Amino acid sequence: MEKLKKKKYTFLVNFTPPPRLIKRMDLVKDDFNVFVVYWDKGGEDKYDFKRDFVTKEMIDIEADKSNPMKRLIPTYKFFKKAYESLKKIKPDVIHVQSYDALEVAYKYKKNVDLNTKIIYEVPDIHRYLTDDKKKFPENFVSSILKRRENRMIDYVDLMVMTSMKFWEHFEGKFNKDNLVFMPNIPNLKLFKDYHMLREKNSDRKFTVGYIGGIRYINELKKLVEAMEGMDMNLLMAGFEDGNYFENLSKTKDFIDYHGKFYYDDEIANFYSQCDCIFSVYDASMKNVRIALPNKLYESVHAELPIIVAKDTYLSELVEEWKVGVSVDHNSKEEMRSAIIRLRDDKEFYNYLQENCRKMQDELNPDKNNQNLLKRIKNLF
Repeated sequence: MEKLKKKKYTFLVNFTPPPRLIKRMDLVKDDFNVFVVYWDKGGEDKYDFKRDFVTKEMIDIEADKSNPMKRLIPTYKFFKKAYESLKKIKPDVIHVQSYDALEVAYKYKKNVDLNTKIIYEVPDIHRYLTDDKKKFPENFVSSILKRRENRMIDYVDLMVMTSMKFWEHFEGKFNKDNLVFMPNIPNLKLFKDYHMLREKNSDRKFTVGYIGGIRYINELKKLVEAMEGMDMNLLMAGFEDGNYFENLSKTKDFIDYHGKFYYDDEIANFYSQCDCIFSVYDASMKNVRIALPNKLYESVHAELPIIVAKDTYLSELVEEWKVGVSVDHNSKEEMRSAIIRLRDDKEFYNYLQENCRKMQDELNPDKNNQNLLKRIKNLF
């Protein structure tokens, strides 16, 4: 009977829940009945996120994942179905992480139940909401979305950010007292066998790892060009929207391509096969300049130097912590030089590894998780 007394905590997501939100589900499961309403847009990125304690509702509407303008009609259909799902669930908490989902949560709270608590998680800021220059009609759509977001965040009870640089976007619009900073640190239980796996995978060439969704194609193409003829390996693991790198790996012996994988089962194994991590994105984009990807924290706990783009908040922290190197995101020459130094300069490599170890206690997720759970429970 106790379970029936728990409040309903609903994750509303406009794609299959990523590992970060799955960690949130694990965090609240003992105190709430957990639901998730998510949008499956079709394609090869379909997968079950393996949480039996969650009541799941998938909204199956095909959509173009790469072009927001082509996604307008499917998005409207998602809004309607998700709104009906919320009315059926009657949630006490709605946890969202995108503008699309915030639209639905805002409408539900305003029209159905003003007592519903909205938690708005911000892992990045969509380019339509940043001040990046845009052409018509993108600039017109962007101006509308910005005004809408400003209105909707008045209904947000708690905001969760994975990078404090995102606060620049919300300053003056939202009460900072209702903000929680949650660095995207991995579940360390997933790395419990990491050193054993590393020993098992020790007999290999120096390997650069790109682990996670395959995006920012131009930077990855430059990486491949930089590694040509270097007698090293490039491990690529993550969902690819298309098959460019999958096909390329068939003609390049040094590319070890794995494609989509289930995070909980494979993340430690993939990191154990690498000697450094590549996390260089397009630094001309505002969101890239202020975001902090999970690769930063994963690489620290895996004790692997990370290569990042210059002129980003990510590079500021990497240089402050001395756990990696920064390169021009447009320069394959700088990428090549950085990789060669990490391979050949053992003293420098060991120095970066030692600094990773020094940061691990500070970057332990338990304290952050308990603080977030306390803030959530204090909403009631």
